[in-house]
Amino acid sequence: MAKILVYQIWAGAWPSLREMQYHLKRIAALGANYVWLSGILKSPQHDHGYDVSDYRAIDPLYGTMEEFDDFVETARRYNIGVLLDLVLNHTSVDHPWFREHPEYYCWSNYDRPGWKNLFDEGPAWKYDAQYGQYYCHLFHETQADLNWFPIDDHTPDQTLVHEFRDIVKFWTKEYRVAGFRLDVPQGINKDFYRDTLKFNDLIFRMQAPKVLNAIFPSHLSHPFLMMECFDPTFGDIADYYAANTQVDFVMNVLLKSTINSGAKEFKQKLKNSALNPKYMVDIESHDSPRFSHGCWNSIWGTHQIFQANPRAVCIYQGQELGLANPTPEQLTYANMIGLDAETAMKVCRGVPLESLRSTSRANARVPLPLDKYDKQENDPKSCLNLVKLEIQNWRLKR
Repeated sequence: MAKILVYQIWAGAWPSLREMQYHLKRIAALGANYVWLSGILKSPQHDHGYDVSDYRAIDPLYGTMEEFDDFVETARRYNIGVLLDLVLNHTSVDHPWFREHPEYYCWSNYDRPGWKNLFDEGPAWKYDAQYGQYYCHLFHETQADLNWFPIDDHTPDQTLVHEFRDIVKFWTKEYRVAGFRLDVPQGINKDFYRDTLKFNDLIFRMQAPKVLNAIFPSHLSHPFLMMECFDPTFGDIADYYAANTQVDFVMNVLLKSTINSGAKEFKQKLKNSALNPKYMVDIESHDSPRFSHGCWNSIWGTHQIFQANPRAVCIYQGQELGLANPTPEQLTYANMIGLDAETAMKVCRGVPLESLRSTSRANARVPLPLDKYDKQENDPKSCLNLVKLEIQNWRLKR
């Protein structure tokens, strides 16, 4: 069974698509099968590209559609497929749908104070004066949640299904995109009959698979799909998505958090995850600080991943260099707020900024120290070359 290596590029850390394109030769040298461009679609940038205002456009911050097409072609020459985020739970309020098709969204005639957003536990409903109603936002207040089940819990809204089928077709047919990373699909699992919103309710309800299967039905061929998953059971939930949807791989983003319980538990959870051929293992991404706990660092964690021999691995940009979290001089207070909407929202609610330094997602979003590639490429004992060797040996394992 072939091994799959995905490399994540966080667009916000780069000045342009051209610079990301130049980085492709380094990604190819690692032996990546796919590159995931995250946060690159058109957006007002309240949540760094995950507040999408146009699903069919690259944000002008990074370049033109022609430059994106050139990026895809260059990746193809390296035998690398390009993956984009497909954000199914919400759009930006700047998306034309919000004014032209309000029926696509979750509305209430009254506020629901028991519902808290997942960024800072502030209100999850915001009043809109034009409609005289409150719209739901699980994340930033400018990210309005889509209403996938307006009639009942059984049948996804067919108009939204076809909207997203057309979006998928646009990228795969017009721009030869190889597939998608499905962003927080479990956000779809909302129960509007509840007076409170709890994260576990979203995790354990199973409405999202119906949406995924409607967009990507089993009788049709589909692009490469990997999905973000929160699975505290380390088995049941991710297994269900793997077995009952058309996704190729499920990434349980809670794996990295087990290091807080010690190396032994982390290694056991990693080993168990690697047993499922539809699990994609990752320990770093744009959504958390660099992998670090005491003496356990990115280099150690990356080594453990390949030793566990999963079928699929996702590496985050800079992980191959063994990067640690930036120092206070490298990550200023201003950048902590500017690089992470969650951090900014918490500070606005009175959380001391310094108390967020070790947990802020901004730690992983600073620009890459590209000079380190030149230094490490020429050092046979560098982290970069050790990771390359790990990948080569991993591909040879059965």
